Amino acid sequence: MNRDRYAVSYAQTSNKPLIQRALTVLLVVTGVTLLILARAHHPLVIKMQARMVDLAAPIAEWVSQPVTLVRTLIQDKNALLNAFEENQELRAENETLRHWQSVATSLKAENDALRALAGYQPVAHVSYVTARVISQNPGAYSATLTVNVGSNDGIKPLQPVVDAYGLVGRVLAPGTHTAQVLLLSDSSSRIPVITANGRVHAIASGTGNGDEMLRLTFLSGDGADIPLGEPIVTTEEGGLIPGGIAIGTVFKRDRNGLRVKPMRPYARSEYMRIIETQ
Repeated sequence: MNRDRYAVSYAQTSNKPLIQRALTVLLVVTGVTLLILARAHHPLVIKMQARMVDLAAPIAEWVSQPVTLVRTLIQDKNALLNAFEENQELRAENETLRHWQSVATSLKAENDALRALAGYQPVAHVSYVTARVISQNPGAYSATLTVNVGSNDGIKPLQPVVDAYGLVGRVLAPGTHTAQVLLLSDSSSRIPVITANGRVHAIASGTGNGDEMLRLTFLSGDGADIPLGEPIVTTEEGGLIPGGIAIGTVFKRDRNGLRVKPMRPYARSEYMRIIETQ
């Protein structure tokens, strides 16, 4: 056996722990020295730190990209959820605003109608009962409507009914809390009238054909002398209706005589006033 070979191998093996210890001591001393210099803010250490940061920055940036991507996705998800919730809240607020807008529009129209009705006083020194229309029946031959006042409110048969423009009809059959109103356009309606300028007496009859036109019959004068556009008002003949209430205007002539157009369509009336007669 070659003893020299084994001797060299043993010598190399025995030197390794000494080298490792020396390296450990060197690292510890270097670390402590750097720590002391760092605490003292030595320029050399500061430059080394800056250099290390420069070298590590690309690696840190590359490593942080997945984290940044995940964070961005989470933020986008949260923003999307917040936008969805805000959109739902805005939709609910929009529906609420639309509801109150429709309520305000309805109340304004109702207020305007009541103001116009209150300002129309066709007959002085009489009492009025304000009523709201609750149903309409503009049939081919029967034109009536129902209001929300009745005999408990002092309503009686044949009392005149007006809106903000003129005479609409007369009370037909009052109930306890409601009353039917026979419109002037009903085929059975007959009221005494007079032309405002020519003072020609006549009877305004309902045609009952759905166009709400009236026909002048039993004229006291020549119908040819009555011009188109002549205002027609009520007269006190018969003692049922006060005089001077607007009916409409002469609209056209046909083979059956003169046709009168009401002041406005009766179906548009929402509120009416019933004249209390003795």
